Amino acid sequence: MTHLPHLLLLAMTLSAAVAAPGETRIARWQGDKTAAFMLMFDDGWPSHWQVAVPELVKRGLIATFYINPAKGEFDKFKRTWAEDLWKQGMVYGDHTMTHRGVRDMESAEREIGDCAKWIRDTVPGKPGRLLSYGQPGVGPNDWNITAAQLDTLLAEHHLISRPTFDGHGAVYHWQTTEQMLALADKAIATRGLEYLVIHGVERIVPDWKYQDFWALKQAVFLPLLDGIKERADRGDLWVTDHISAHQYETERDKATVKVLEATEQTIRLALTHTADAALYDLPVTLVTQVPAGWTRVTVTQGGTTREVEVKDGAARYEARPDGVEVRLARAG
Repeated sequence: MTHLPHLLLLAMTLSAAVAAPGETRIARWQGDKTAAFMLMFDDGWPSHWQVAVPELVKRGLIATFYINPAKGEFDKFKRTWAEDLWKQGMVYGDHTMTHRGVRDMESAEREIGDCAKWIRDTVPGKPGRLLSYGQPGVGPNDWNITAAQLDTLLAEHHLISRPTFDGHGAVYHWQTTEQMLALADKAIATRGLEYLVIHGVERIVPDWKYQDFWALKQAVFLPLLDGIKERADRGDLWVTDHISAHQYETERDKATVKVLEATEQTIRLALTHTADAALYDLPVTLVTQVPAGWTRVTVTQGGTTREVEVKDGAARYEARPDGVEVRLARAG
């Protein structure tokens, strides 16, 4: 009998630790992955579609390609970029039209604005949707607008600057597969976001007698993709493009989920955020505790219904943070 109070206290503590049905959290990253990782390719080199994209597709990975539609190497194969790569899930970012810099605001409007227009005209989607912007590396005398002027142009064209190249360049900063995968492991350890910027990729077949700029050896590149794929498959990494990561972070940090009803039969939620809904409309991942005995859940939002499996007493699913009610019911 002397141990009874301790047993009761333990039971009460364990009971309090169990989440109540309807309790919902917004996952830190899409799919409730531990961290996020982005692959970025600069300058629209032929090796991107000859080598990189087929290997990405083979592993079910995506990347952001920062293109220069009026640059010679790109222009020569413009049809491939216009008709093939984005249909395989690849995402385009604005890297200016020519990669030659800007003289003034007028030329900056052409370089930056026209590149954004080419992407939006080529890839189906909302006309004013967000695009990623990567500042091209040019000489100190070749970029003649201020940071404030650049910010004005980016806002006008709904462009979001990607993270800096510093410390994240393949070949330039990191040469081995292990060094590059260490960036992914850093993201996992901190539950954060990391990325790698790649320029050329080694071309073995076809042999063009020259390599694209800062060509990353295939002996490094292919194991890198395998390592990223392995981490993604075990739930550690959400491998995504820059704008999706940006949208998710913004919505997650500005979102609120409210339980409207939680019974043994039904859970109803309201999910909203305070960001600009016209630009930030990416579904986020919710994890909702469900009543004991539920093994599968039907999730309905607006006209969309899907069924998900319950794991560890919770349902994980995607929902739009647009205020439209989310309804969960026991399936079957």
